[in-house]
Amino acid sequence: MEKLFPILEEGVTASHTIAFMKREFLNAQYEELNLENEWNLQENGKYYVNLYGTNGLAFRLGKKKKGKPVFRVAMAHSDYPNFQIKPNPEMKGQYVTRLNVEIYGGMYQKSWLDRPLGVAGKVIVAGEDAFRPNVLLYRSTRPLCIIPSLAIHLERELNKKGALDTAKELVPIAALSEQGDLIGEIAKELGIREESILDYELSLFNMDRPVVAGLDASMIASPRLDNLTSVAGIIEAMQRADQIPEDTVDVAMVFDNEEVGSLSKQGADSALFSIVLDKIGRSYGKGDFRMSDAVTQSFLLSVDVAQGHHPNYEEKSDATNKAYLGKGLSIKRSIGQKYGTTAESSATVKQLCERSGIPYTIAINKTGIPGGSTLGPIVTSHLPFPCADIGMPILAMHSASELGATADYEALRKLLIQFYTAF
Repeated sequence: MEKLFPILEEGVTASHTIAFMKREFLNAQYEELNLENEWNLQENGKYYVNLYGTNGLAFRLGKKKKGKPVFRVAMAHSDYPNFQIKPNPEMKGQYVTRLNVEIYGGMYQKSWLDRPLGVAGKVIVAGEDAFRPNVLLYRSTRPLCIIPSLAIHLERELNKKGALDTAKELVPIAALSEQGDLIGEIAKELGIREESILDYELSLFNMDRPVVAGLDASMIASPRLDNLTSVAGIIEAMQRADQIPEDTVDVAMVFDNEEVGSLSKQGADSALFSIVLDKIGRSYGKGDFRMSDAVTQSFLLSVDVAQGHHPNYEEKSDATNKAYLGKGLSIKRSIGQKYGTTAESSATVKQLCERSGIPYTIAINKTGIPGGSTLGPIVTSHLPFPCADIGMPILAMHSASELGATADYEALRKLLIQFYTAF
């Protein structure tokens, strides 16, 4: 749990999550690399790669023997469903300023109503080189807006209502006057002139703090469990793993844009990850490295939260496979290839769990409920490594606040350490 609560509090946007990840690895004596430079990788070296600010990649090298490295990769994503603020955001009305926003990802909309919402993201200002503008991270320290629901007295059928009108009912109120100026407020807090801001990527975030809940203190209630539980577990595992097999490269990869399909330069459905792994292989190997040499001997763990069994909705779970909260990490299976897990890769994860007494469940959707997909099938369509999808089961996935179990995070963290260190 050492990294989980800090990253849940800090990782309010993908940029903030990667800033946390970078700081953690640099503080652990990882050397920072840039993709455009030559790399001189050393045995037992530890490195962090700068990738666009919303992706992060850390890796560590084992001792060379044959000089043809294989990869053990655990990957997660840095983004989550939220409200993105559009350009020219203020909508002025009589005695009110509202914000023009758009939904990012597949959120549960009603869960965002009546919550104090902060604003965070990155603000872009001019640099000396027009092709490399300066990026400033911003996070409000107090709520800047709220999306109020309609009182039940004014619409008696409100509890029976389904989807909300996003352009009407999900518009945040930022001020009770026509003078609200969000960008001006941000510029003032950053100590810069408002006119110096060229552009921005800003979003709203739920300001609720993570808490341990329950009579037995067994539950975690927090925004952004999807997927910061996975990012935290991977960071902890990389830092705590005390050995590495020969000719092996342990990799921690965190992608952006998973919640909107991964089809971006920084998403999993791009050539970026293949480019980086190939550069590692060529720099660490004997110079004649080819990715085909590593394909069958490498392994990917796609780490993302699983749909936990909901005791109030028994009918939504599979008849014989239920991912109960508190019973360990989940191995995620999909007949329709929504996940990367196969019978062989599932057996690998089970064996690693059983070696150390790590509890696990099988998470598979009930027949007729298709569910979502993950990074696993996307990345393996570019890099055909053996792959398994795993994660911590949670409830209320894609809500403004989600629910998990402390025991399941511990199981996930322990399995990731086993994954990186097993001979």
